[in-house]
Amino acid sequence: MKITDITVNLLTTGRTLVRVFTDDGVTGIADGSRSVAITRAYLDEVVKPLLVGTDPLQPTRHWETLSLGTGERATRLPPQIVGSIDIALWDIMGKAAGMPLSALMGGAARTDIPLYWSQGNGWKKTPEQMLSDVQRGYEQGFKFFKVRMDWRDYRQDADPEKDFAIFKMVREWLPDDCPLGFDANNAYSVSTAIMQGKRLQDMGCAHFEEPLPQYDLPGLKQVVDALDVPISTGEQETSRWRFRDLIDQANPDILQPDILNVGGISEVKRVYEVAVIRNKPVMPHSPVAGINSAASLHAYSTVGNAIRPHEFSDEFSGDLNQIAALFKEPIMPDEGRIQLPDRPGLGLEFDEDALAKAIVD
Repeated sequence: MKITDITVNLLTTGRTLVRVFTDDGVTGIADGSRSVAITRAYLDEVVKPLLVGTDPLQPTRHWETLSLGTGERATRLPPQIVGSIDIALWDIMGKAAGMPLSALMGGAARTDIPLYWSQGNGWKKTPEQMLSDVQRGYEQGFKFFKVRMDWRDYRQDADPEKDFAIFKMVREWLPDDCPLGFDANNAYSVSTAIMQGKRLQDMGCAHFEEPLPQYDLPGLKQVVDALDVPISTGEQETSRWRFRDLIDQANPDILQPDILNVGGISEVKRVYEVAVIRNKPVMPHSPVAGINSAASLHAYSTVGNAIRPHEFSDEFSGDLNQIAALFKEPIMPDEGRIQLPDRPGLGLEFDEDALAKAIVD
């Protein structure tokens, strides 16, 4: 089997579709980064010259070629570019073997995976608006929740009082048996994060996510040491080496790799191995419904101690019905849970007529 072509297309759902084609007629799929133009440039200039004509059943070797380089060329491609290719190659390998990816990776410890309903843009919402968004998830059967402020590191300490008011209103509305996390999205200085964290933990916050800018590992260690509420982070880390440094320097309680940001299935598996060795719970960041969510769920299902819910959000996914309509058998939540299919690869097969209508370019 040989790779014959790699393409990228923008879909009407707003997602970027990456496909890897082979001479055996097996096609691997993945969600790409947000920019079709940038992705296409990398594919045409670097990825296709390196991979077309090669064996697709060696995703880890191809990961090393694209991430690190060859004997003649240092590639160092962005992890999101590498990740999309890597996911598609794993999909091909699963389809060629006639096995679901979880089985190919050693077997699923569970196939019934709980999700948490994640709602953001708290920086521009009132507490009442956020509560309404949380209630939508509760009505759909979700039992775990998170509110996100989405401030980013360049808006430090912008409005922690309103942030807390949002958490407080939602926490007081939710039943006691529905955990609620809080995501600052890199928003706070060390002192503000500690003060905010103490208020959150007093109200039973399930986890306090990204309290500081992602680059401030010494500061994060101060926050971790000062608080009892579990501190989680990691969605912006780009490799196993970054996660190693994150643990060694900041020691967060929960690790949250994003399957695309970290470079695909090949690398997220390594991050999970580091987490198991260091006895760190994992709780993936891959909230967007569709292909990469399925990839993340397959990888997550193989981690024996990964019992926390997986993130899910409808905010950046587009219309969930439109996404579901693209596939013959979509993988979508039901009562706040996802059942992993036992179909080959990712378990997703396009309805070709629907896909043709959804391709924008």
